Amino acid sequence: MRRALALALLLSACGGGDHALRPGGPGGSGPDAILLRLPRVGGTARAYRWGKDSVIWQSGGRVPALGRLLAFDDEQGALAFVDAKGIPGRLDLRVGSATPASERPLAGLVTADGWAIYGLDAKRGVSRLTPSGTWSFLPEQLPRALIPLPDGSLVMLSDDGAHSVVRRLRPPESKVTQTTPVPHAQLVVRTDIGDRLYFASDSGLSGVRVRDLARTKNIRLGEPITDAVATPSGDRIFVALQGERTVTIIDRYTESVDRKVSLPDEPAALRMDPDGQFVLARSAAGDSTRIIAVGTSRYVGSVRTLWRADLPVVAPDGGLAVVQDRDVVLVDALTRQERLRFPDGAADLWALIRWNGFRPRAAGLDQPVTFALDSTDSAAAAAATSDSALAARVSAAPLPAAVSAAAPSAAGATVAPGIAPARPPQSPPARAAAPAAAPTPTVARKATFTLSFAALLNEDRTKSLAATIKLDGKPVRVVPGVRDGTPVFRIVFGPFDTRDEAEKAGKRSGLPYWVYEGAP
Repeated sequence: MRRALALALLLSACGGGDHALRPGGPGGSGPDAILLRLPRVGGTARAYRWGKDSVIWQSGGRVPALGRLLAFDDEQGALAFVDAKGIPGRLDLRVGSATPASERPLAGLVTADGWAIYGLDAKRGVSRLTPSGTWSFLPEQLPRALIPLPDGSLVMLSDDGAHSVVRRLRPPESKVTQTTPVPHAQLVVRTDIGDRLYFASDSGLSGVRVRDLARTKNIRLGEPITDAVATPSGDRIFVALQGERTVTIIDRYTESVDRKVSLPDEPAALRMDPDGQFVLARSAAGDSTRIIAVGTSRYVGSVRTLWRADLPVVAPDGGLAVVQDRDVVLVDALTRQERLRFPDGAADLWALIRWNGFRPRAAGLDQPVTFALDSTDSAAAAAATSDSALAARVSAAPLPAAVSAAAPSAAGATVAPGIAPARPPQSPPARAAAPAAAPTPTVARKATFTLSFAALLNEDRTKSLAATIKLDGKPVRVVPGVRDGTPVFRIVFGPFDTRDEAEKAGKRSGLPYWVYEGAP
């Protein structure tokens, strides 16, 4: 798939499609290393802390049958994927639901960050799918590959006779800003920081400086390139050549071959560790993977494993997740000693991500925020107090740790992972009795009731969350407001004629909710 650079070409931060799903930070005191387990045929997704076999999270809804995984967006807490029908989607770890990002299949789906997903539609136009909307562009020439960059720009690779052409633009602008010809390439390698692109051709390895698309020196290697990956810093490129039992290391700064690492047999594919600890080389002779230490540029051993798009993968602590027979096994990369085994794990897809969203929250973060009541309308004041408290709870980052078993809300609804339940409104203090006055005529008005799901302080985040909620096939609404000078955005549905109707609708949603009297 990757060597042909077809429309289904999958590019990663360090190389080809095998590296598209990357954890996003260093280990130690940084983000937690989390293993996600996703049923290939569809079902419940689960999460484990690296090195542990206890489930710390599971999806509240069903994940569709999956084709492949793309990348994890650690800011949104969402895993981008392609389902078995070729439709891209996202699994939101905060709310535990999987939603499609497009109504129809797209070809050549790629992403650099999990937030912006690029693909080609039926008319061979380029589409960018983000949680905030879809951008489309019809290029003059059909792209053979789409290469999204970390800075938000997009590089399109097209054929033009005996060579290829690289065109760069920055969505949502549709104007191509830079163009340069490159050798006809069978493989494209991108550095992690996105400052270099390398094109593997019969003549060797050619580079392009991304900021201005200036060509770098062509490095001749003698034999056709089988695969290539770059270190996270981009200072070295590891190259496998056809017919050679070595991995060639190229120094980026001298633009020449630095050394070669001998292996027991010819490597068929390469995979770079996101932390730059090891390079994994798939053996062309069998179901073994060779391990090369990046720091010393030495071959350190082999491990038995199948080679798949998701596995094997290297963890921050130097462990490996490998596929052995029907199981997924965690082993030490240097000693190959088994640490942990997931029985029947080979049937599922696995992703190693780095995210703090499952960490327990400090108790003080869940204390409700109260505001002085300045309204004589007790229903409106109570609703504002409830929503303000909920806004403080929901908008705090990171979100609460998701739970595998849902808890009942105050109104009897199921609390979905990642959504804080609304607190019932507090009655305002009783007022002193007023002097008796002559009765005045009153006009009876019909009461209405509104269903409230959440209140947040960030408008974009509120709209993103609201887009995932539908009740009886109808979308919810985002209603802006201001409380004590602070903007608050509420997710509401209604109105209803009776409180009972609103309560029943809230229970059908399966989400935490609160019913208050009044129009949305």
